[in-house]
Amino acid sequence: METNWNLIREAINAAIDSCEKLEQAGYAEHHRSITIDVGGQRANVRDFLVSAWTLAENARYEVIRERHDQGLDLPYVPETSRILVAVAAACAELVGAGKSPPAEAFMRGMIDWYRNHFDTHVGKALSP
Repeated sequence: METNWNLIREAINAAIDSCEKLEQAGYAEHHRSITIDVGGQRANVRDFLVSAWTLAENARYEVIRERHDQGLDLPYVPETSRILVAVAAACAELVGAGKSPPAEAFMRGMIDWYRNHFDTHVGKALSP
């Protein structure tokens, strides 16, 4: 199985960058109804927010459909997919948790574990 990790990295980084810019802009719930002109049509901030997550959901289903069309259906959820989902869920809990978030030491330990334990030992186990 081969994976385009650069595409995954680019998509995740784009989402992180957009979320960070939203926070830096000072977004709060009461901003949802603010409207702007987009190509001659009015759109509010909520429209963009909903589109931000539904676009990702739609992208997922498009990948599933095209995999099926190409005969690349997944017989099971790959372990790497489970890792990405679990890490994304853990990171999502850090949103709005401040510059020194709860469990930061645990998260840094996890990062270190991936880089210095998982990569090293699994790589060694799989090398001939």
